[in-house]
Amino acid sequence: MRKASMLDSPEWLAVTARGAKVDPYVALNDICICIPRLLERTDKIARGGVSLDEIDALIDDSQLLANRAFDWLSNFEKNGPRYNEVRVDMFQSFLAICEDLPRVFDPVYDFHYFGAGICYMIYWMSMLIMQGNTFKLLRQYRQLELKQLMMWDRQLGGYADCICRSIPYNCRSMQGYAAKFGSLTPLVVARKYYEMKGPSKEAEAKWCEKVYMCARVPGLYQTPVPLEPLKAVKETVDSSQKAYL
Repeated sequence: MRKASMLDSPEWLAVTARGAKVDPYVALNDICICIPRLLERTDKIARGGVSLDEIDALIDDSQLLANRAFDWLSNFEKNGPRYNEVRVDMFQSFLAICEDLPRVFDPVYDFHYFGAGICYMIYWMSMLIMQGNTFKLLRQYRQLELKQLMMWDRQLGGYADCICRSIPYNCRSMQGYAAKFGSLTPLVVARKYYEMKGPSKEAEAKWCEKVYMCARVPGLYQTPVPLEPLKAVKETVDSSQKAYL
């Protein structure tokens, strides 16, 4: 997750370029596959011996990739969002497997079709990871005003909230195990974010943990698995909290 992949090479992206023009899923993955290289470059900076020009280039490249992702979302939603906001009561099969679940996230998202939900989940999870990493870099090497800090905080929190509002749709019995499996990794990413935010997001973190334990595919998981890519987000949250103080 924090190592560059051969799949982001120009040679490989040339293979998928035609599909990316007509298939939003392919186009999204061609963007997201570039994130591990940014994380690897960030880790190189943490080890030291990197020039300011390299740091500036990493920040610029991160923002360029984010702009590509924003453009993807704008095109994906050119006819409006591909989901409706509904009361969580609409997903009774979800509430059945998650008994006594606090209504932390209500309304939730009812996607127009299964593939749209998958694209959104990949987008929100990837952006939470990448933008959290970019925010960390900006906090360390650029001077941000309080207004900018608050804007970044809202953006990252928004990605986590959107992930959670997507879970009930994917935990319906009619969706089967494939949807559960595909949504639980983003859920873990959101949970890690809320845990790092501390007491202010304790209810959200507990909601994620309860849903994760209830919705796991039988025999596939034993214990919740932390995700290392969000290590950067913890440092980001810690820094932003200090800035607010």
